[in-house]
Amino acid sequence: MAKNTATYWNALSAESVDQWETIDGSEGMLKQLTLAMDENTGDYTRLARFKARADTKLSGGKSHDYPEKIYIISGKL
Repeated sequence: MAKNTATYWNALSAESVDQWETIDGSEGMLKQLTLAMDENTGDYTRLARFKARADTKLSGGKSHDYPEKIYIISGKL
């Protein structure tokens, strides 16, 4: 089964602020917005947002068995 899709909206607008959810263990510094999800495989597409000065060192390094695309709109990672 393919990923479902969400109706388009501006994810960065003030009206969409309640659509973002805090990522567990991030103490509110990281948020995510799921754009599509495959209920059978668990595959998903999401946007992640890091608040200014977010520090992820305590989580350790991450690696994935799949490609990850990063697009920085503002700031640096």
